[in-house]
Amino acid sequence: MAEGIEAPAGTPGPSGGSYPVIPGRGEYTEQARRARLEWLRETSGAPLRSLQHSSIDQRSLPGNVENVVGGVEIPVGLAGPLLVNGDHVQGLVTAPLATTEGAMVASVARGAKAITLAGGAVTRVIAQRMPRVPVFEFDGLGTAAEFARWVAGHKGELDRQVAAVSRHSRLVELDPVQLGRVVHLRFVYETADASGQNMTTAATWRACRWIHDRLSATARPLPVWFAIEGNLSGDKKFAHVNMIGGRGTRVMAECELDRAVIRRVLKTTPEAIDRLYRISVVAAQQAGMAGHDIDAANVIAAIFTATGQDIASVYESGAGFFSVDAAGGGLRATLVLPSLVTGAVGGGTGLRQQRDYLAALGCSGDGTAARFAEIICAFALALDLSTLAAIAGGQFADAHERLGRGRRVDWLRPADLGAPLLQPMLADVLDAPGLRVTGVVPIEDAMGSSLVTELTARGERRKTVGVLPLRVTWVRRDGDDPKQTDVVVKAKPLDREVIIEAAKLASLCGGRLADVYPRWRDWTGFKGVHTREPAVYRSAEPALRAVLPTTFGTFEDPAREAYVIAMERLGSNVILKDTADRPGGWEEAHIAAAVRGIASVHRAWLGRETELRGEGWLGEAQTAERMTAMRELWSALLEHGTAEHPEMLDEAGSRRLRQIIDGIPDWWGRLEAMPRTLVHNDFNPRNVALRAADLSLVAYDWELATLHLPQRDVAEFLAFVLPPDASGSDVTAFLDLHREAVGGGIDPATWREGHRLALWDFAVTRLQMYLMVHTHRALPFLSRLVATTLRLIAIEDGVLGEADR
Repeated sequence: MAEGIEAPAGTPGPSGGSYPVIPGRGEYTEQARRARLEWLRETSGAPLRSLQHSSIDQRSLPGNVENVVGGVEIPVGLAGPLLVNGDHVQGLVTAPLATTEGAMVASVARGAKAITLAGGAVTRVIAQRMPRVPVFEFDGLGTAAEFARWVAGHKGELDRQVAAVSRHSRLVELDPVQLGRVVHLRFVYETADASGQNMTTAATWRACRWIHDRLSATARPLPVWFAIEGNLSGDKKFAHVNMIGGRGTRVMAECELDRAVIRRVLKTTPEAIDRLYRISVVAAQQAGMAGHDIDAANVIAAIFTATGQDIASVYESGAGFFSVDAAGGGLRATLVLPSLVTGAVGGGTGLRQQRDYLAALGCSGDGTAARFAEIICAFALALDLSTLAAIAGGQFADAHERLGRGRRVDWLRPADLGAPLLQPMLADVLDAPGLRVTGVVPIEDAMGSSLVTELTARGERRKTVGVLPLRVTWVRRDGDDPKQTDVVVKAKPLDREVIIEAAKLASLCGGRLADVYPRWRDWTGFKGVHTREPAVYRSAEPALRAVLPTTFGTFEDPAREAYVIAMERLGSNVILKDTADRPGGWEEAHIAAAVRGIASVHRAWLGRETELRGEGWLGEAQTAERMTAMRELWSALLEHGTAEHPEMLDEAGSRRLRQIIDGIPDWWGRLEAMPRTLVHNDFNPRNVALRAADLSLVAYDWELATLHLPQRDVAEFLAFVLPPDASGSDVTAFLDLHREAVGGGIDPATWREGHRLALWDFAVTRLQMYLMVHTHRALPFLSRLVATTLRLIAIEDGVLGEADR
């Protein structure tokens, strides 16, 4: 219990027992908050460590929340900029969206980009209304009718009563609605920059007191019962009356998109969007929907959360009328939000972070409520358009594909990666049968997962996937001094999870790539990734083990979809780890050491192709026949990369890669006929390092390992570590080093030809996949990688001048 705060004694309950009382009631201090936290820990039995500290000034919370125990931090992403041309906002606006729904911010951003490139969204606030509807019950129909007629004639007096309560509220309509002996009196207000639920309640209460006093003074019949709200206002509920009469701000946004923007940004056609819209209108009527909308509530909820609005008002605010019609070969899209309940002052808008997000929108303080409404409506229109286009273009289903499991899976959890898993592994490696693990704790570490695992972890979040650094405390036998070993545990996703996530990225790219990718998604190298890498770490091949991190063991349980590798944690004992984004540290001696290291693996498996296939874990290697059939995929990837990233892939580079793709039936057959071996197939500074003591190679993340030319690993590695102005002599020196280290008696000319073909293969497959990923997740290394790859191709083509060579 926090010092100075005592938990109050329980109060008597109806059965004579004691009712627990939360401590610190009515107090807004950090001391009171911690007292409540201790009470919650004691009553729940949960440690609640994340609630120990709070960044919220407790003194700012009266009127917002009671019995404060902490806060919840929700991620806020930025969407936009969006060009808005309204009465109250002109120019580019970027919106903060508080959400945990993956892809939502990206979808809003896509819609904002399309609208902005087409000229922007036009916005208008039509009206602002906030009703409060008290109810009066009388003893008969006639008395109720007489009251309804009487009160309608006293709006002027009621105006003055309202003005005495709030300078922000103005009574614009007084409408008695009689239902039998009951009269619901609709007070309809304008509330300036506040949303107005609370101020209209206070104003209406004063007006009703005046009504009671006036009825008494004139000897008119008094109601037999009265309440400040009879539920006709539709407060925090969808109501047809507010779709027409309004509750909050009635605001509109409209845009016109030309065919080119729809094609380039939304990845579909005007006809496809229009057709789906018309079908959806009929479906909405059949379903009994009020209005017609796609998913504007996503944006409204996200902005409400970020800016301190009354989140429960999303229910009424999210109802809208979205429409699409043909316009000049493109489309016109319109969204009307008839009941957007927002405020720029009052409530949660005064909290520190919420106030900052309002300020970022230019919507903090008096005179900004209409601007705020126009911004929300414009961004809601952007999401409606983007989502409708995704469905029309066939991207939506792929982007939301989930694994259909007919059984419950007891997935691996972080708690499973403890002593029972690690103790037998360490005992075996350290040759200590009596070894006992006494503690396992996570290490705060910046170590990242492989790109494959990282992308997959975004999709399936219900199980443990990724790289987890752990500090293991152990004793060789009871009574010994404890020792510590740092371990990295890598929990792998299933291959189908990787395949699905990659397919989602392709789908979101739209166009021909979205159409073609599903046909070939099982042949992009990801099949078997969850079993292949553990098999590599179990290999007894000495040359392979020499370049692997020290392996403590592997664990596989297909029923739990658990595929785990435990290995040494690479820290200060290695150099140049994770340097794909900063390859300048790779000097000539370092590159040579890496080339020699991987050459030892290539040498060990060269000429053992049948034996390697017989291991059972390698999977099906690529063939010339399949590569030829897949040209439509490589072409679609190239088209996408050229269109989306012209700053990297210029016209000349794209044209050369197109020639290479067209020539696949010829050159891949020659590649297939050359001697092949086990290759890492992801051999770059993301996945390799050198031991500091002797510059020996450490290579990890073997999930894409396959059968290929030995030159394939070196071609990729040089593309990462050589500068974009590399010379032919640099390449020749490393290729000769590699050839001599691999051995096999292959002459230099044939070896160089193999390098050229392997480089082409990397350029039209993996490099294009990187460009696809970069569309959705920035890869800082990619710009340099593309430039160096094109340079290396030019060197092999012999098109450089003497000085460049």
